[in-house]
Amino acid sequence: MNLSIKDIIYIGLLSALCIVFTIIKVPLPTGAMVHLGSAALFSMASVFGGFYAGLAGAIGSGIFDLIMGHSQYTVFSIVIKGLAGVIVGLLTVGWRPTVPVRSVSTLRLLFAMIVGAIWTAAGYFVAWWVVLDSYMAAVTRLPASFLTSGIGILVALLLIPILRRIPRK
Repeated sequence: MNLSIKDIIYIGLLSALCIVFTIIKVPLPTGAMVHLGSAALFSMASVFGGFYAGLAGAIGSGIFDLIMGHSQYTVFSIVIKGLAGVIVGLLTVGWRPTVPVRSVSTLRLLFAMIVGAIWTAAGYFVAWWVVLDSYMAAVTRLPASFLTSGIGILVALLLIPILRRIPRK
């Protein structure tokens, strides 16, 4: 696969947005955190498609984990967030948008993001179980994962109509 300069710029910019939105976080007493990274990922997947969102989610989340001291989760985040971007993108606008983004219904967007949220929660459940070596510790973090995704879905549903209006060339 040949990547154009435009592809590389989009991937870099979207990866940076994933990092910045994930840095906007609230730590929780369970050791988990609520952040806006899911909002960025769901929004970009629903506008730019699975290709860009998958790479941006993987790269952005991986870099976030490395720079913020969560290196034990880096590989998990690359896989989990990368596939979440692909899943939401494929279910909304495809691999690379061939469907005009304005034609995607809110119900379809919501369904795709819920599937992405379930995938993310399941993936991080396994990651927490492995890293923390405790099934119960992983279970206690699940509500934070769903809260993060829920907030991400709400914010994405507000952002997507705005992003759809931006012309792309």
